[in-house]
Amino acid sequence: MRGLARYRLLAWLALVVSGSSAAEELPESPVVAVEPRVGSLQGGSVHGLEEFRFRAYQSDARLADFPDEAVFDYQEAVQRFSVSGGSSLLTAGVQVDAVALFSNQYVLDGALTEERVLWGEGLSGPHPNWWFGVEKFWLQGRGQTLSWTVGDSYAAFGRGLALNVVKNTDIDVDTSLRGVHATVAAGDWEVSLVEAVANPQQVRLENPNVGMRADRPHAVHGVRVDRYGRVHVGAHAAAYQFVRALDGVQSPLAAYAGDVDAGVVGATIEASGVGPFDLGAEFDWIGYGADDIGVENGYAGYVSASAYPGVASVLVEGKLYRDTEWLNQFASLDGYEVSTGPSLEYERAITEDSSAALNSNDVIGGRVRSDFALGKGGHVVTPYVSAAVLRDGDLGGVHFNTTPETIVHGVGGIIAVIGEFHVLANGGWRMDMRDDAPAANAGDTTAHADVALTIPLPHHLSIEIAPGVLRYHWGQNEVQQADYTDISSTAALKIGVPWAVLVYADFSDNPLITSTGNVSENVYMAGEVQWQPTSATTVKLFYGAYRAGIRCAGGQCRSLPGFEGARASFTSNF
Repeated sequence: MRGLARYRLLAWLALVVSGSSAAEELPESPVVAVEPRVGSLQGGSVHGLEEFRFRAYQSDARLADFPDEAVFDYQEAVQRFSVSGGSSLLTAGVQVDAVALFSNQYVLDGALTEERVLWGEGLSGPHPNWWFGVEKFWLQGRGQTLSWTVGDSYAAFGRGLALNVVKNTDIDVDTSLRGVHATVAAGDWEVSLVEAVANPQQVRLENPNVGMRADRPHAVHGVRVDRYGRVHVGAHAAAYQFVRALDGVQSPLAAYAGDVDAGVVGATIEASGVGPFDLGAEFDWIGYGADDIGVENGYAGYVSASAYPGVASVLVEGKLYRDTEWLNQFASLDGYEVSTGPSLEYERAITEDSSAALNSNDVIGGRVRSDFALGKGGHVVTPYVSAAVLRDGDLGGVHFNTTPETIVHGVGGIIAVIGEFHVLANGGWRMDMRDDAPAANAGDTTAHADVALTIPLPHHLSIEIAPGVLRYHWGQNEVQQADYTDISSTAALKIGVPWAVLVYADFSDNPLITSTGNVSENVYMAGEVQWQPTSATTVKLFYGAYRAGIRCAGGQCRSLPGFEGARASFTSNF
């Protein structure tokens, strides 16, 4: 019925290790391992990171005429190798990524069918089912006054409202800025300059690689001036020139040919020991110059105050964001954001609906959190309470509500460290009360709880348990959704330093997720073995399934796909 188009994994690895170019057929030569030399290089050193992932995807889908043929199963291999070296004054580095798909094609009735496309517009290579290239490179210099980077780097101004392009591995986002990043420091003063184009991660390390395309080179210009001391004051400005999704493949300098689409100017202040308080504030004004953005300007403000009465610590935060998310309109199409400010949200409880409030263009509110540290030394128990009130007036984007809403979210928990016994427990209740349906049972409500527990055992053993549950009740919608429950749990047995055995179990009847369980429609289970022969090397073997869903980290959310099958990973620092 079919002939699978398979490619030899070992041959692909040999290609990556050797770094040679390839023709249509992969070479038959075996892998030759070269032991890296680590140590002094004329007063410098070399450091590297090797990361490898192999995923074997399984699918219950079948062709109607061939119910016994698993033609939708395929495999994926990802390699990421980075190395840097130099002295205390000058270093250079490079990161090379590679990805290949296997068993991704089949011949049906004489016709070659490809179920998923690895790369498309703007990318080229010897074969459409594998790709490799230099993802990042950098040259860094450091002196007493001047430090600089040419190539790829990261940058954040203030609280991240004007510019926040940093690595976010929790959601598999690693966008850098490729260009020049320089900082001059003299006394209490520091001036930083960024002139670059955005460089999104071409190859995903933890999630499926499909539909890869050439980067859209959004241009980023920024300058920041800071004066440090007991009172830290700063001013910053950033400007953006965005490439549109319909512009096709562009050169890295294409954005510079267009008009400035957005400009941001802002100021920050942080003061320690103002009476019993530590204070902070930031204000930003945004001007939009592009007709397809839809608004002319926006602004953002954030304030915070901390106090430490007795055994307690109290944090008060407030925010006001108006038309700030338009800065992310074009970059978000590539899976990242250039601006992320403090959200004041409990991110583990964000859902497909409430993520709209996190990314709102019209939100004002505040949060109060108080922690109470009880005990001392290696025996400390810290209960805490938190309450947030937000007013979301945005009705666009992915909002389900048609009128503004008031969000009230209370969270409480405890952090306990008693020798090797650790507990982190959180629980909360959230109500999204809409103006047209102010009653609590007419809006969205969320109840959630999660625990992380570490129990030490004799003979260098320990058990880690991490259950979590979320119950979501939908409000009144034009297209009504069903209420749902998400349950996730992890149990791990650590055997000394090198070994750990983990069991995962998930349940979800969320109508919006795109995955199906491997035990039943709503139940997912998996197991994993981890081996850490040294502190620098980790090997993991996983089999089973986990569910799809939205995940948020650092004020940025991403819908992550589910997985069913087997995977292996290898990570090593040298």
